Amino acid sequence: MKKTLSIILALVLLACGAVALAETDWPSGKTVQMIIPFGAGGDTDLHCRVLTEMVSKELGTDIVCTNVTGTSGTIAARQVMDSAPDGNTILWHQTSFLMASLLGVSEFDYTNFATACTVIEDLSSFLCINAKNGKFSTLDEFVQYAKDHPGEILWGGTIGGDAHMYTLLLCDALGIEVTYVDLDGTAEIIPALLSGDIDFTLGIYGTYGEYVRNGDFAALCYLGDEALDGSDTPTWKSMTGETFPIGKMFGYWFPAGTDAEIIAKFNAAVEKCVNSDAFKEHCAKYFITPVFRGGEDAVQYLNEYYEMMKGHKDDLLVGA
Repeated sequence: MKKTLSIILALVLLACGAVALAETDWPSGKTVQMIIPFGAGGDTDLHCRVLTEMVSKELGTDIVCTNVTGTSGTIAARQVMDSAPDGNTILWHQTSFLMASLLGVSEFDYTNFATACTVIEDLSSFLCINAKNGKFSTLDEFVQYAKDHPGEILWGGTIGGDAHMYTLLLCDALGIEVTYVDLDGTAEIIPALLSGDIDFTLGIYGTYGEYVRNGDFAALCYLGDEALDGSDTPTWKSMTGETFPIGKMFGYWFPAGTDAEIIAKFNAAVEKCVNSDAFKEHCAKYFITPVFRGGEDAVQYLNEYYEMMKGHKDDLLVGA
């Protein structure tokens, strides 16, 4: 009897060792797919590629970034959700991931995934218009034009995205109405703004700053506490006395059921890279803040963020 128990115990220990080896062996030289839910050229794509390249080197494996666009990032999210939970398919997403289910764009949300971590916060959005459209060039002119022509000003961006929510909050504060034009990311927004097909958008300074500096666009209002170009452009805080209530966040998600050891190993690499001088330099260049939250801390952060967004659900649905 004792001999039998010893054999069983040995087999159990052997099996546990094999499982542990399989868990800690990831990614074992396999190519990992990183799915980006918006097109190339925007901030979502840029920050992902910079950070993921660092993580790839830290893990010692190839991580291939692939853009999968459409439906406010829902198509990309579904692709990852339906992938095998083997650690070889990862989703990079941002604030609109939370908004898609809130607005009924998708029937699933971040809780249907294994949250790895959130890594960036961005409060540097600003109201940006085509400086050559002849309708307005200052915030006061913008507000007056909107009041004189209710609903005629065209906003361009992704319906159900973070910029959509920011625009609703801003327009509500200014007491104006605009019409929303659904565009899929920066690759569509910038040409539409340059051609005058839309009148304004909310963009990230790191992406749109060059156009502001060369005079193609004009920044009418910064949502951050300070004007990033050192100008006297009004800020949300100067208008309201308060910091803008929502900042854009970015993070990584795995398919539900992914082994916790895989996620822990991935997070360890990500945290090291987020706290590196190289990534901090990247963040400073684009006026974003590196903040690593992993595991339960990330989930709690997302839950609180989502609850805050729910308070604006009706406005978002009206805007859509």
